[in-house]
Amino acid sequence: MSNLFNNRRFRRALTLAASVLAILVLTACGSTKVYNNDKTVVYNGAVYNVSKVRQMSAKITGKLADESSVNLKGADRKKIEAYLDQGPMYVRMAFALDDQEMLYRASSVSNWNDYNTMQKSFKKAGDQITSLMGNKKKMQLKLK
Repeated sequence: MSNLFNNRRFRRALTLAASVLAILVLTACGSTKVYNNDKTVVYNGAVYNVSKVRQMSAKITGKLADESSVNLKGADRKKIEAYLDQGPMYVRMAFALDDQEMLYRASSVSNWNDYNTMQKSFKKAGDQITSLMGNKKKMQLKLK
């Protein structure tokens, strides 16, 4: 009888232990992750909150040697070189984030290669911002 009693006690202890383990495992499986949607872009010492940005666009402008301003967005090599024939051009590249502007680069260029390097860097930064906005888990982007 004592042997049967010990087996019953052992089985109850084992059942209790298994139940507690099952409850702990099921509790851990039911947890959900909540992601904070505060997305920020850090660039050149400034922090831009892009969480609620509805529209992002690129702005590329140039100031020619004669002080006139031109829109360079979509300009091809031929057009840029025609502007540069007049002399060095001050190029300003920025992202318009709804009502906020994030200046990315602003410098003087004197040839196509300078402009093309600047434009490639600007496009890469735009792609990185777009990727940040589409990724639910990523919250911050540090641009170089």
